[in-house]
Amino acid sequence: MLADRERKLLRILYNYSAGRRRLPTMKELEIKMGRSVTDIKAGLLALEKDNYILWDNKSDTRHIVIIEGWDRDQKIITPPGAANRYYTEY
Repeated sequence: MLADRERKLLRILYNYSAGRRRLPTMKELEIKMGRSVTDIKAGLLALEKDNYILWDNKSDTRHIVIIEGWDRDQKIITPPGAANRYYTEY
């Protein structure tokens, strides 16, 4: 289970890359997270250690490769028949 800082950072990276087709800069991460650069780098290193991201060239955030964009331990509960009900009712 990821800590709050790492979970938020991973979601920002994933959603930013999906929506804008690029990764956020360190300055953009500072604004989004409301934390310092050293705190963000510690979170990125923790994500790399847990194999959520690859960050070989640590000079910039654009070199990050996202392996998994969500917490592995997160359980998504879908009620039985929810998908079928959506297509038949709407």
